[in-house]
Amino acid sequence: MRSAAPIPVLVMSVLVLSGCMVFSTAAPVFPSGYPYADGFVPSGMITGTDGWSHGSLFSAPNWLLAQIDPDLMSTVLDYGYTPVPTEVPKSFEDYVAEGYAALEGGNYRAAYNAFKKAIGLQPSSSDAWYGTALALESQKRYLSALDAYGQAISFAKGAGSNWASYAGKGRVLYSLNRFGEAKTALETAIAQYEKAGVSHPDELEEIYRLLEEISGYPEPVPDVIPSAYIPATAHSV
Repeated sequence: MRSAAPIPVLVMSVLVLSGCMVFSTAAPVFPSGYPYADGFVPSGMITGTDGWSHGSLFSAPNWLLAQIDPDLMSTVLDYGYTPVPTEVPKSFEDYVAEGYAALEGGNYRAAYNAFKKAIGLQPSSSDAWYGTALALESQKRYLSALDAYGQAISFAKGAGSNWASYAGKGRVLYSLNRFGEAKTALETAIAQYEKAGVSHPDELEEIYRLLEEISGYPEPVPDVIPSAYIPATAHSV
C-alpha cells in the first residue's frame, strides 16, 4: 500500500490575547520608566504590569506600541483618557432670551416653558413674569395671564418696566368682559408710559383704541391681539 506523501507544515508560535497576536520577542526597556517611549499612551488604554496595555476593544504589547511614531499616532489617538463632555446648565438669562425668541416666533408653549424655568431661577424677575403673561394671554389662558401680569407689576422696579404689564392686564380684563377694571388698568398704563418717557407708539395706540372701544361698546367685544412689546432687556442677554 502506498503511503501518503508528507505534507510540509509551517509552525509559528502564536499567542492570542483579547483578539491580538503576540510574537515571542523581547520587549525593549525605556529609561523614562513608562511602558511607552516618552510616556506615550493611546487614548482609552490602561497600562498593565504584564508588559501589555489593555483597552475596551483590544490589547497590545507595550513594545509594539512604543514603535509607533507619536506624531503620526496623535492624528488618530489622544494622550491619556478621552474627556467626557460636560453639559453646561442654562442660566436665567438664557431662559429669558429663549422665551422672548419663542414669543416672537409664535411658539407660545415653548415660550411659557422657558419663562417658567427662568422664574424658577429668579422668582422676582418682572421680565420673566411679563413674558409668562404674554405667553399665557396668547394661548387665551386669561385668568392665569391676569395673575402673571399682577406678579410682573408687583416686581417691577419703576414705570419703565410696569407700563406694559398694566397694558397687558387691561387687555386680559377686556377679553374677560371686565370693562371697568380694564379701563382702570389701561389708564394706569398710559400714566406709567408717560412717566417712563419711553417711545412705543404702536403699543400706545393700541391702549387708546381699547379705551375707545370700552367707552363705545357696553356689550362684549372681540378678543384683542396681545401687545408686541418686548422689554429691551430681552435683547441684552
